[in-house]
Formats: sequence, structure tokens, C-alpha cells
Amino acid sequence: MGAAVVRKPLCGRCHGGPNAGRKGMHPPECSSAAQDSARRPDAQARSDSLRAYLLLGLVCLAIFAVEGWHEWTRRESQLQEVQTASANLAHSILQEAEGAIAAADAALVGIVDRLEADGTGPEAMARLGGLMAAASANQPQLRGFSVDDRDGKRLLSSVPNQTLSVSNADRPYFQHHRADPGRGPFLGPPVRSRRNGDWLLTISRRVEDRQGQFAGVALTSIASASVAQIYSTFDVGREGSITLVHTNGMIMSRHPFDDSVIGRILPMVPSLAERGPAGQFRVVSAIDGVSRLVAYRRSERFPILVTVSAGTDEALAAWLRGARFRMVSVLAVTGVILVLGLRLIAQLRRRRQAERVLAQSEAQFRMLAEHASDMVSRVGADGLRRYASPAAKRLLGMDAEKLVGRRPEENIHPQDRPEFEAAVASLGEGQEQAGLTYRARRGDGAEIWIESTLRLVRDPRTGAPDGYVGISRDVTVSRAMEAKLAELAATDGLTGIANRRHFDDELVMEWRRAARSSKPLAVMLLDVDHFKRFNDLYGHPAGDDCLRSVASAIAATIRRPGDRAARYGGEEFAAILPSTDLAGARDVAERVRAAIQALAIRHEGSEAGVVTGSIGVAAVVPGAKAAPEISALLGTADAALYEAKREGRNRVACMPVPDASEAGLDSHPASPRVPPDSKAL
Repeated sequence: MGAAVVRKPLCGRCHGGPNAGRKGMHPPECSSAAQDSARRPDAQARSDSLRAYLLLGLVCLAIFAVEGWHEWTRRESQLQEVQTASANLAHSILQEAEGAIAAADAALVGIVDRLEADGTGPEAMARLGGLMAAASANQPQLRGFSVDDRDGKRLLSSVPNQTLSVSNADRPYFQHHRADPGRGPFLGPPVRSRRNGDWLLTISRRVEDRQGQFAGVALTSIASASVAQIYSTFDVGREGSITLVHTNGMIMSRHPFDDSVIGRILPMVPSLAERGPAGQFRVVSAIDGVSRLVAYRRSERFPILVTVSAGTDEALAAWLRGARFRMVSVLAVTGVILVLGLRLIAQLRRRRQAERVLAQSEAQFRMLAEHASDMVSRVGADGLRRYASPAAKRLLGMDAEKLVGRRPEENIHPQDRPEFEAAVASLGEGQEQAGLTYRARRGDGAEIWIESTLRLVRDPRTGAPDGYVGISRDVTVSRAMEAKLAELAATDGLTGIANRRHFDDELVMEWRRAARSSKPLAVMLLDVDHFKRFNDLYGHPAGDDCLRSVASAIAATIRRPGDRAARYGGEEFAAILPSTDLAGARDVAERVRAAIQALAIRHEGSEAGVVTGSIGVAAVVPGAKAAPEISALLGTADAALYEAKREGRNRVACMPVPDASEAGLDSHPASPRVPPDSKAL
């Protein structure tokens, strides 16, 4: 006998079967599927590791970038603080310089006035010499006062041992006053002293004779070195400087003092003078090549400006020391993050290895789920879908991949979400399984009914709840059929309004609601007058049309959302009027009676000549003390209807419902009823 041959099932994906091309449809025997399954986790692990390394590197780079931005901000803030301090110092120095010039000019004004008033006689010159000596004593920073005649020859000087025979006609201040008739002070460019060669800053005024002609110059001066000595009392650092500059760009004095730079022209000064009274800028000094932060202040009274500068490197020294310490700290922290990140990546790789085992156990679950016609979902403890079967496309109109990572509640109707959430919560409170039916929205916007069974899933290692598995199916058709059947069961087939059964159910529900709220409840019973005669005269088809018209008139008149109209049986109709007392119910019944008569349906067998109705009304407060039963309400309404017919029909009769303690509650049963002239019907 030959050996039996066992055929292994063919893979639908690999052998062109009905499942060819479907994801996850490989049987365990398919070698290519096994190889793919083995390769995918390895490739995924490598990809995850690469992303983790990349993320770790980006984190480290981000830390360096943020810290670098912070350091740059601190650097700019430090420079701004230094420039602000320099600007304040420049303002103070300028105020002091303006005060000194104004004081010297005030003394010059007195000398010029005395000279022009007294002349140059011996006695006048003696008195003027005393005045000049006193002015020199009051302002020791000045080198004294002197007077030159119209030819530049020095007439008088408060400086001891000064030669008077030397001509000063070539001096800039003398040439200015001889050419300019202005009487204001003139702050001239620095000049060399003829006596010792020192640089002098001159302040002068024009002297005129009695005819207003040029008669000479009154002059005072201060040594540039003395000004620089005053500036040296301010601390601007080793690389800082303070400079007094004429608005034409000529350096008048500078600290630290350098005799060779006095009188040099700074090209940028005229533009600074035009720019504004104050400002700040950064520049590499043309004098010593040092990078400096410069603040300047221009005088509004005299043609001078003061610049205060600080060395950039010196200003940043403290910041640089702090920046070095902070960068070392950042490097240390980044190193710790790098080490911890590498260890975490190694742990993640080991975890990936452990997850492979779990993936193999889930493969069988996926294979069964993907073959099922119902949608199978795996939801984790975090409430997010971890898996959805391909049936999701048929059920929800969405690809399964788009549902993964989202909450199932997103597709559920907002009104049904609390019920769904309660069912999920019950799984963690002792229940292993829960079922419910709810509305959901498909991807195309259509609304469907879904029936789901939820089963709790536990962690195999700890036994703790780990989400649930849900099996869902579309029950829209069956739900619609149930609703249609319920509607048919509650609707009268002839008139289209509620039937007797639905009326009884609604009356019980409204009775309980009224009992809870202690509000009144009214019932109206209506009977079409002489309806048997109508059928005999016009036939049953016409009788059916008559009943439909009457039902439409009743429904059109009773329009409140809580009101219910029903066909009670034959030619009898009824209505429930919640929150309505007896007077209100009588008004509604009267409108209904008038609406039926207004139909003007011809009826030769009726005294009115048209179809009419008789109505009995009763009302009660179910929540009141000694409240009767429902049967008492219906019995009272029936008795009222009996009374309306007895009084001649086409009218409304009302009766209050007696308390339960009173006798004869059920003396008028709800049905059947026999009117007094039943033989005439």
C-alpha cells in the first residue's frame, strides 16, 4: 500500500486563491508568510532604533541651540547695560562741561562790559586787572583771562610772567571775532600755548569800541590735559575712554590723554551731531584699534559733544566667565541625557524582542478576525483601538487602518455615548462581558444601528484588565423593521392615529408622570353622532372616509407635543391632555367639536344636517391625596359623554372625578357604553 499523502492548505495570498492579496491571510504552513513575519519585526526594530537615535540626537541639539540662544541674549543684554551706563555718564560729563563753559563766559561778559565802558586807560586797566585776577581765583581750573587789542597785541593778562608783546592775530579765535560781528561766546578749536606748547581750549568774546567797531578780544582758556585729568576720575575700564569733541570733528580732550590725538579730526562726528542730541553705536576706534561701545551726548548750548566708550571685550568679561560655566553645565546635563537615552533605547530593543512572542499569539486572533463577517476590534486599557478587522470597511465604510489609534466613541452618536461608556466601565467592575445596541455614523455620513458584544481582556502576566475585545454587527435593517412593527402595532390602520392599545399604554405613562409632578391630567372621549345612520345612508366606504376626516380634525386641533389622540373603537375617539385642568380640557373639547362640525360632512340622518360629535371630559390630579385609579378617570369621562348624548348630542359635557373615598367610583365603567337612545343608533 502506498503511503497516504497529506496536502497542506494553500496560501490564498501566494497561490492566487480567493483571499489573494489580503493582508494577514497566510496559514502557518506558508513558508513565505513565515519569512515575512520573521523579517517584519526585525525591520521594525531597526527602524524604531534609528528613530530613537535620531530623536536623542535632536534633543541634544535642541538643548545646545536653546542654551546658545540664551547666551546670545545675555551677551546682548550685557552690552546694552554697558551702553546705557555710558550714555548716563556722557550726559553727566556734558552737563559739567556746559556749566564750566557758562561760568567762564559769565566772567568774560563782565570783563568785556568793563573794558568797553572804562576804556584802556592806565587806571581802567589796573581795575580790569584786579577783576581778571578775582575771576581767575574763583575758577582755578582756567589758565587765566587776557585781553588783545584790535591788532592782536596782548594788552592785559592775569597769567603771571606772560609776554605781552606777542601778536595773537593768527589765532582762530581772533580771526573769528574780527570777521564775525556776533557778540556771543566763541568756543574755538584747541591751540598750542606759545609759552609751553600745551594744548589749550579757548573761550572768547568780541570787544567793540564806542562806534561799534572791532576793538579786540577777551579770552580765557583751559589746558586739554587738565580736562583729561578731570575725566580720569570716572571709571571706564582699561579699554574705555572719554572724549570731548568739537562739532566739526576735532578732538579737544581725551582720557586717557594722548597729546598726539588732540586736534585730530574724527570724520564721524559731524554726522553724529546731525543725527540727534544723543545716541549709541559700536565701532573699532581709529585711534588705537580697540572695539568699543560708544555713547555720545551733544550740547544744545555750545558746539561740543562728549563720547563715553567702553571696551567690548572688557564689557563682556563677566558674561564670558558665566557663559563658560553654564556651557560646561549644559554639556554635563546633555551627557547624562545621552547616557540615559542610550540605555533606554537598549531597553526598548529588549522589549521589542519580548513583544514578538506576544505578536505571534495575536496572529491567530487576527486570522480569525479577518475572516469574520462581523467587525472585531481590540481596544487597549487606554481606550484606543489597537486593531480593527477588515469588516470595518463594510460596517463603518472606513479602512481598518484609519480606525486604529482612535477611540470607538468617535463614531458613536453623542446621545448613545453615555450608555457605551457605562458598558465599558462595567467590564472593570466585576463583569466579564457586556452587550448593547447604539447608533453610529459611517464614513459617508450615514447613520446606522450597531449591536456590539464587549468582552474583558486581562494581562496574561498580571491578570489586570487590559482593555476589551468588541464584536460588532449592523442591525439597522432589523432595527427599522422593529420600529415599523412597533409603529404599526400602535397605529390605527384606518385613521392613521394611535389605536386603543397605544392609548392605554400612554395613559398609564402620563398618569405616573402626573403623579410624580402633582399636575392635572385630563381625558376626552368622543363619539360620532348617529354614525350607524350615516353608514346606512351613504355606505361603509363613505363611513370610513368620514372617520378619517374626523381623526384628522381631532389631530389638527390637539397640537401640543404632550397631547395624544387615538381611535378608541368603532366611531369612538379619545384624547389624553397632560397638565390640563377641567376648564382647559373643556376649551380643547369645544374646539374639537367645532372643528368636526366645520368639516361640513353631509349627514341627512342627523338633526344638524352634518356630521357632529358628542364629547365627555374628565380631569384629575393623580398626585393628590385620596387620588382615584385610572379606571375612575375613564369612567367619569364616559359618564360625561353619556350626559352629552342625553342632552341632545353635538355638545361637550364635563365631570370632576370623585375622590377614591367616595362611593360609586365605578358606577360608569369605561366600556361598553349604552346611550339612552341606542335603538335610534
